[in-house]
Amino acid sequence: MDLPRGYISYSQINTYQNCPQKYYFSYIEEISPPVNEKIFLGVVFHATLEHYFNQKISGNEIKKQELVTLFCEKFRTLREEREIFWDSSQAEIEDRGISFIKYFENNLAPGITPLMVEKELEVELAEVGVRLKGILDLVEQDFSITDFKTTNAKWSGSRMKRSFLQMVIYKYLFEQSFGLINPKLKLKILYANPSKNVKYQEVFLNPDDIDLKQMFKIIHYVVENISKGVFYKNESYICGFCEFNDICHQLKK
Repeated sequence: MDLPRGYISYSQINTYQNCPQKYYFSYIEEISPPVNEKIFLGVVFHATLEHYFNQKISGNEIKKQELVTLFCEKFRTLREEREIFWDSSQAEIEDRGISFIKYFENNLAPGITPLMVEKELEVELAEVGVRLKGILDLVEQDFSITDFKTTNAKWSGSRMKRSFLQMVIYKYLFEQSFGLINPKLKLKILYANPSKNVKYQEVFLNPDDIDLKQMFKIIHYVVENISKGVFYKNESYICGFCEFNDICHQLKK
């Protein structure tokens, strides 16, 4: 089946499930609207951790404060590369990110032994006729697949449910690439509001065969509708938070 990127991914699936019209703007028209500050902070946080884990794999030690300095450098560099919608002050968002980095460095980093970082995997889905691609944040030496999240508040059950498919996909990609190792799946969630009061939530996921069948069902549905050009607007409360909201309003006129 024809897809704009030539493959399907969790990001594409999630975008389409939230709103097919948003998928159209993002992947067909390739419109790049301003990103919100939360997404931007997550990008900078992940880029900083990627550097840290790669250095650790290489046997290089990163001293205290170096990681914070690196975060600040990436924050200031990346904010120049794309327009960002700031709901809070830039200084406040940077301070929150620094607090996340310090918490990670002091409380999480000592217990993590990385094996692979930002590992891109891609497999053919013969059942659907497309390629499935994903980038794993971190694979630890015990083959745990770990995904980091940064947010303002503790995750609810519904929020975790929305990320469950992502981890099922990662597990499938990993096992198809390296064998049936049955890796552990972990979400490491750092949240803070205000920025100095960082808290931590760890979630373990254990998908089964039913979840795998559901994954294929969802992928088939999304891919089939994209191929047919089905891009309707899914109006809901989340429209007010969508970066394409202004474009949608313009189309109505």
